[in-house]
Amino acid sequence: MLLSSRLRVIAFCSVPILFAAVGSLLGWPGWVVVFVIIVVGVVLGFVVKSRHSGQAVETTAKWRTLVLYSAAFVCTVATFHGARLTALDLAGRTTLADIDHLERKQSTRRSGRIEITYCYHLRHPDGASMNGSLCRDGRDFARGEPIEVLTDPTGLVAPETPDRVAGVAWPRNIALGSFAVMILAALSGGGIPTPEKPLVPPGRYGRWNPSPPKPRRDRKRRRR
Repeated sequence: MLLSSRLRVIAFCSVPILFAAVGSLLGWPGWVVVFVIIVVGVVLGFVVKSRHSGQAVETTAKWRTLVLYSAAFVCTVATFHGARLTALDLAGRTTLADIDHLERKQSTRRSGRIEITYCYHLRHPDGASMNGSLCRDGRDFARGEPIEVLTDPTGLVAPETPDRVAGVAWPRNIALGSFAVMILAALSGGGIPTPEKPLVPPGRYGRWNPSPPKPRRDRKRRRR
């Protein structure tokens, strides 16, 4: 029963990681993954609170839960940044492509700062368009310039240059390490509140059964 509860916690924490991997491969915006993290956190907190309401929790269980959620969050962020590059690193094929056209994207932050992203759409040497684009903060390429990229044979993952793919070691190692920490924290009791032990262990001392009160005797007044 306890093992199933821990496996359930691992499954809950793995949901945003799975969404981060899919979002990275398919090019989803980051706010989708953030929304999934919030939803999973609210649901997990509601389930844990409803099952263990009114119980005092040990300090060690609190620390394990903090480590569990922190590792899940770090793993989700690292997976979102490294899943696409990892797929290209493992199964990508080197292809020669040409810069087809440039798409300029402009966004305004809440602070009023304007950010500009340049997305370069690619085409094969025979003129056929290539799925995905290369997005940069500056004008790194010119139209018609031939470049070497790594492409996914299925065409679902956007291509990327080999130098960018070579830098995937850090996010991949961070994702794997944080995932291992998350598993260990969940198996050791993280996310599952453990009630505090009583000061006196049950059954160590006999139960005290008070005797019924004795009837009160009326004292007779002595005659003088």
